[in-house]
Amino acid sequence: MIELEQVSLVIDGTTILDRLSFRIAEGEAVALVGPNGSGKSSVLRAILGLVPFRGRIRIGGHDVLEAPIAARERLGYLPQRPAFGQATGREVLYFAADLRRLPRSGVAPVLDRVGLLAHADQAARTYSGGMQQRLSFALALLSEAPVLLLDEPTASLDRDGQANFERIALELRAAGRTLLLALHRSDEISRLASRVLQLEAGRLIEGTAVTEDPRVLPLRRLEAG
Repeated sequence: MIELEQVSLVIDGTTILDRLSFRIAEGEAVALVGPNGSGKSSVLRAILGLVPFRGRIRIGGHDVLEAPIAARERLGYLPQRPAFGQATGREVLYFAADLRRLPRSGVAPVLDRVGLLAHADQAARTYSGGMQQRLSFALALLSEAPVLLLDEPTASLDRDGQANFERIALELRAAGRTLLLALHRSDEISRLASRVLQLEAGRLIEGTAVTEDPRVLPLRRLEAG
């Protein structure tokens, strides 16, 4: 479902991603892990076609550069730092639904699913960091895209929000959705991911070759640092 082949990203002379290759099968839940600056968020942005990478990325067989619309239609995205301007939570989702030609009737159930229905008509800029994270997750869920890219999805959430996110993520896995999550907490990794890819300085370490089954690092090693 997700294929990266020799993907490199250089910005202002700095190598962010260095010949990165891996494959994720349909229905997998894969965690990207690594220290700050290792390239986790850049991988997600490259998959979305938001940065000028070299190499090849395919989503469901569609090349991100050659067929960007077909590739993006298969993706939902939760950024690490969402921004929503002056719109209310409901208006943010209405706008996204209109762009994707989805019925607005699906907005309220998604807001309810992430625990924001009672706050739907408040300006999103007044939301707490955790509430903005929930709204961003609602955006990712709205299209029912087969692939979800989630960048530190619980970073701003309180304990109840984290539990709700994990419940929804496990439901998505059970429904056969493909998840690529940038994570840093070992407990979340062990509960949410079926496979782990560890990055360091933009490279996939302990398994950099392109294979049908990229190497999985043991969780005990991740916990040890």
